[in-house]
Amino acid sequence: MRQFDALLRQGLMEANLAQYENVLERADDREADFSPKYRRERMRLLADPWGWEKRQPERPMLRRGITRGVAVAAAVILLAVTAVAVSAPLWIAFFGGLDQRQQEIISDMEISGEKAEKTAPEETPSENLLPPPAEHGGVTVTPLRILGAKNQLYLVLEIRAPEGTVFHPEDDLHLSGSLRPSDKWRAEHRGEIAAASGSVTVLEAGTREPNVLVVVLEEMVSYEVGGSTYQLRQLQRKTADREYETIFGGWDPETGPTDRWDIPIPEDLNKDQVLEPQVEGMVMTQGEKRMTLLSMSVSPLGVWWKYRLEGEDPWPQVRMALRMKDGSEIKADPSQMTTGDTGSGLTGSVRFEKPVDLSQAEAVLWEDVVIPLEQPEQGME
Repeated sequence: MRQFDALLRQGLMEANLAQYENVLERADDREADFSPKYRRERMRLLADPWGWEKRQPERPMLRRGITRGVAVAAAVILLAVTAVAVSAPLWIAFFGGLDQRQQEIISDMEISGEKAEKTAPEETPSENLLPPPAEHGGVTVTPLRILGAKNQLYLVLEIRAPEGTVFHPEDDLHLSGSLRPSDKWRAEHRGEIAAASGSVTVLEAGTREPNVLVVVLEEMVSYEVGGSTYQLRQLQRKTADREYETIFGGWDPETGPTDRWDIPIPEDLNKDQVLEPQVEGMVMTQGEKRMTLLSMSVSPLGVWWKYRLEGEDPWPQVRMALRMKDGSEIKADPSQMTTGDTGSGLTGSVRFEKPVDLSQAEAVLWEDVVIPLEQPEQGME
């Protein structure tokens, strides 16, 4: 446990430097299971410890109360690295299958070099918006695709490690990085916590070239992803003797990360794909908890909402789903991220398992509260 405590302290130092943003420096050496199911459950635990506790009564956890004005956020999120096959197109492989409409939604929303090439020779928004590669210390990080809206982001990166590095599909890799909100957001939301829950999926490891990785970074944050910056800081590999080999980047015990590769995310990212239903003043009561909505945003990727809370539970869990026009429901992932403070307001975030066609949605279901979704008129901005 001493080693785990040291790693936790290192993670907390990094989180403090990034103002409560989330980062993975390394995993606990005592882990016995590295399956994708285990890693996702670990991510859910760290993103929402109290909700996880409620779903796992047989595993009691230390729980702390909160008083008004005290911030509540998960300070450290481990970026779990898993591997998937890439025989299918990238997003189909990543999401585990997509129907034709879901593929069309992604095509409309994503920024990629491929889209720009298809519409050449004219310059396209994709050519304008896809960030340039970040190069430092013999490492080149190239953004290949960006899919995001409001507070959800999927970032595909090609990571070219220093010459002589050899990756293998079975490598146990640990990537350190975090998404940082824009200066504009920080200026407009002084004192608010910028929290995030993230994971990393390896699509390719040494497949085309021995020193090249292709990864998908998945981020759910409490702020606008447009205009933010992803900072990659370190990549390590766990060896057969359970030691950590640093492939690139560094960490100073006193000052934190010594290297970084910045990937700026375009501003106004798919704002036209986000619906903002009129929710201010809507109230829901659960036992002794009373939640009053202040605002809500719904994108094809997930739901974000801000509310005031009256009650003792600082991590209230709510069922969030979309009711479709055909009467079916699309439930959001139960892994809910909650952050903020009980004074100025809390924010909640959930993601959908796969992109959703909002043109076929008629309402958001916030527990038993039905929130109508008004679709934008055709031809209107």
